[in-house]
Amino acid sequence: MKDNRLGGVALILGAVSGMITMSLHPVAGAHPITPEQFEKLATLMVGVHVLAIAGVPFSFLGALALTRRLDSPGRVAIAGLVIYGLGLVAIVIAPAMSGLVGTEIIRKMIASAPANEQWRTLMQYNFMINQAFARIFVVASCAAIVFWSLMIIKTRVLSVVTGIYGLLLGPAVVIAVITGGLSLDVHGFGLIVFGQAIWFIVVGISLWRSEEVFSSGVPTAESQMI
Repeated sequence: MKDNRLGGVALILGAVSGMITMSLHPVAGAHPITPEQFEKLATLMVGVHVLAIAGVPFSFLGALALTRRLDSPGRVAIAGLVIYGLGLVAIVIAPAMSGLVGTEIIRKMIASAPANEQWRTLMQYNFMINQAFARIFVVASCAAIVFWSLMIIKTRVLSVVTGIYGLLLGPAVVIAVITGGLSLDVHGFGLIVFGQAIWFIVVGISLWRSEEVFSSGVPTAESQMI
């Protein structure tokens, strides 16, 4: 299978894993639960966050294929890949803190009922770490989408409409997050994930359909330009 097709599949798998994660992500409730009830919820909490982490390698492999397709002497696409890589590191840490570390903290809080203030402070600290890395991911991934979208419009090797959508999506999300118009709770972050997933899935399909620019095993002038 060609590199573009493999890259397209990887982008789609990464995007779908994020969508499934946010669709199944439990929403924190205000009512106390028993240890037995929590253990059932903990399985789901750990599972969805592990799924999010498992999708990261596919997202990077897809981004690498996209970058190779859009690369130019200006290296704008490579800059997008580097920034996106930073964002993917952040989005590995965020669910690890929330789903893996956070679950253990809650388990110990329930076991020490009534939970003392130290446990609550620790949980709040864990949440702030999660939010910090979530913000890093959002800004980095949106910046990468803008860079790639610019190259899509410039080179026209993929759908120009997708490039326009990316140029609108990236700045809008970053501005909304920075100004506080969009919070990074389950609903807000889920909205961002679904908005980006649309872009990545469409780009993945475009990569799948795009042709390799090689003739008899030797790169053509067009392939050297891209």
